[in-house]
Amino acid sequence: MNTKTTFFGLQAFFGIFFLFFQIALYAQTDIFKGVVKDEQTLKPIPEVNIQISGTTRGTATDHSGRFSIILEQLPVSLVFSCIGYEDENYKVSELPENTVEFLLMSKAYALNEINITANNYSFLFKNKDYSVLDYELMNGNALLLIFRTLLNKSEMVLLNRSGDTLVISSLPESPPAGLYKDFLSNIHYFSRSDHAYQIFYNKGGNRMDVLYKTTVDSLEKILGSFIFRMSDRLYFQETLANGMGTIVGYYQKGSNRQIIRQYFDEKKSSEWMDDQRFYNRWNGLLASQIPSGEMSAVKFAQSPKLGQYMNQFDERAYQFEFYNMIFPVIKITDNQIAFFNFSRDFIEFLDKEGKILMNVPITFHKESVSESDTLSSVRLSESGWRWGKVILEDEFNHNIYTTYLKNGMVKINQIDLVTGKLKKGTVIPVQYPVKMEVYDGDVYFLNKGVNENWKLAKCSL
Repeated sequence: MNTKTTFFGLQAFFGIFFLFFQIALYAQTDIFKGVVKDEQTLKPIPEVNIQISGTTRGTATDHSGRFSIILEQLPVSLVFSCIGYEDENYKVSELPENTVEFLLMSKAYALNEINITANNYSFLFKNKDYSVLDYELMNGNALLLIFRTLLNKSEMVLLNRSGDTLVISSLPESPPAGLYKDFLSNIHYFSRSDHAYQIFYNKGGNRMDVLYKTTVDSLEKILGSFIFRMSDRLYFQETLANGMGTIVGYYQKGSNRQIIRQYFDEKKSSEWMDDQRFYNRWNGLLASQIPSGEMSAVKFAQSPKLGQYMNQFDERAYQFEFYNMIFPVIKITDNQIAFFNFSRDFIEFLDKEGKILMNVPITFHKESVSESDTLSSVRLSESGWRWGKVILEDEFNHNIYTTYLKNGMVKINQIDLVTGKLKKGTVIPVQYPVKMEVYDGDVYFLNKGVNENWKLAKCSL
C-alpha cells in the first residue's frame, strides 16, 4: 500500500473521529451530578439506582454515594431507588451549577411496628388486657386513663418518664369519657355523665386525690377561652367571623377586660364573599338543569375545583382547607408572647400589653421543599409532606414545634424563634400517632397497631 495514501487515509479517519467525538462531547454537556446520603446518619449510600423516568437510561451511585448522569433534554424526572430506602422522585427543571446532595429516608420509618428497643423510641404503657382511652402529662409524669373491653373495668395510672408505675387509682365515677388539661396545667377527669373532677397527685401520700366536682359544661364555660397566666393576668383568645380573625386579651383583678391584639383577615373574608356570589349565580343556573331532588347534594365551586361539581363532603373539606385559619398564641417568657400570624407570614412577638417587639418572617406553613427544587441540598423525603396545621409547645423548656404529614406518618420540626426557620425534623417511627404532646425534648403519643390495644409511647426529638 502507498505510504502517502495511507497517511491521508489516517488523516481522514482521525478527522471524522474527532468530528464525531466533538459532537458526542457537545451532546454530553448536560451532565447532572449528585451525591446521595442517608437522611438520619448523613452517610453516603452506595448502589442507589437513579433512572430517568419513562426511559431505560440510568446510573448508580459509587461507594462514596456519588453519581453523574447525562440529561439530553429538560425537564426530566429522576427516580431514586435502593433496598431499605423509600423510592423518591426528583424533577430537574434546569441544570444546577454545583453537585446536588440528596437525602433518602429509610423504609424503617414507614413500618407499622418497629423494634421498641430503638434508642429514641419506647412504649410507656403497652398491655394486652388494657387499652389507653386518654392521657395527659402531669408535671413530667403521664396520667393514663385505661380500660378493658366495653369500659367495664377502668382505672387511672400515673407513670413516670421511664414508664414505672407511681400510682394506680380507681375512678371517681364510671364510665369514663376522657381527661382534660386546663390553661393552668390542672388535670380534670370527665365522666360520661358529664361530671368533671380535678385530679391531684399527692406525692407525700402516694395517692391520687379527687377534688371539686362540677359539670363539664360549667368547667368549659369558665376555662374554655383562657390560654395562659402571666403575672396576675389571665389571658384569653376568642375567634372572629367564623375563624377568619381572632381577639387576644386579658382579665386582671380590679380592671375591666383588656384587648391587646385583634386581627381580621380581610383578604380571606373578601374571597369568601366572592365565592358566595359565585355560588349563588351558578347554583341558580344549575337549578334549571338538575332535578330538584339532586340539587341539595351538588354545588358549583370557584376554587380549588373550578368548573366541577362538589358533593357535601367535598364542600366540607374545601371550607376547612380554604377558610380555616389558625392563630396560635403562646407564652414564650414571663414578659413575651408569640402570636403566629400565618395569614401574614409572620411570628409577631408582643409584650404583656400587646406592643409588637419584632416580626419574624415564616414560610414553614407553606410548601417546604418541592420536587422541582434545585438547591444545593435536597431532602427527597420532603416531597409529599404537607403542613399539619399544628403548633406544639414544650411546657418544660418552652421550645415550639410544628408537624408535617405524609401517608400516615408525622414529622416534627422545632421552630427557631429567632430566624423563623425549621430545625432538623424527627419522623415518628409509627403510622397514625394520636394526641401528640411534647415535654423536655420527648414527644408523647397514642398508637394502635392492627388487632392491638391503644398504647402510650414516647420518641426523642
